[in-house]
Amino acid sequence: MVKVKSSFGKVSGTKANTIYYEVNGVTFGRSKPTKMGNPKTEAQMKQRIKMNNILNTYKYIKGYLQQNFEGIIGNKNASSFFRSYNLMKTPVWLTKEQKESCKFVLAPYVVAQGRINSVGYEFKDDVFVSDINVGDLEINDETEERVLSSVICGNNEGWTNNDTLQVILLRQKRVASLDEEIAHPTCCSILVNLDNASATKIGEIPVLESLSNMSRFSLCNVDGKLSVKVTDTAEYTYAFAVVHGRGQGRDKIVSSQQLFLSDTSLYDSYCSSEVFNIAYESYK
Repeated sequence: MVKVKSSFGKVSGTKANTIYYEVNGVTFGRSKPTKMGNPKTEAQMKQRIKMNNILNTYKYIKGYLQQNFEGIIGNKNASSFFRSYNLMKTPVWLTKEQKESCKFVLAPYVVAQGRINSVGYEFKDDVFVSDINVGDLEINDETEERVLSSVICGNNEGWTNNDTLQVILLRQKRVASLDEEIAHPTCCSILVNLDNASATKIGEIPVLESLSNMSRFSLCNVDGKLSVKVTDTAEYTYAFAVVHGRGQGRDKIVSSQQLFLSDTSLYDSYCSSEVFNIAYESYK
């Protein structure tokens, strides 16, 4: 760093390889850095790598999540909420190549956050069973929204006419070992309007925006609870969520929900220290 005298008054900016700036009326010059630093210590890389699975998951299902986080105003959007809530989850480690090819592993990520009581669900006997009571109503693709609305609102505290019920289902092929490349998941989501005047059939509800074509799932009644049956669980891992919503736009409120996995084997493998070491080496 050197002092610079000038007959032209104040001097600032960059010329050639020198940066000029003024402090207390004195002009100084210093050499312009020839190369920007890019720290890659293990701790720093761990923070970078842990974001990859979260970001790739969001890119894939963001069309389902735009109104699933309360408080989206100003610079806050669904992406920032999704990142912040899921950074607290156990990290999934992807290699540089997996990250760049937009691969991701199904994880129990938060897909909605709000003030409505959470919907409970579990997986047993190839069925995702919610805690939403539907009595003895037979539910299939021919069931009308107004019929389902009447039963849900009548049998469950906290549900009212014109609420929404979003169902999300993702599927990912299992792998035999870490040497086998992970497959892109497929996904499907529908938004049921609990409108006592709607004659729309469940099978006619359009699928929400998706980057993949997954066979449409069907809602059903299992032991008096709203459920979704799945198949090929020996070959695929499924992730499931139900979101209770009310209102529209910035006034919309939702239940806090996360994806529930039918099996955690793949997730557990990609959370291991062994896989972190593989991912870390891929960035060197």
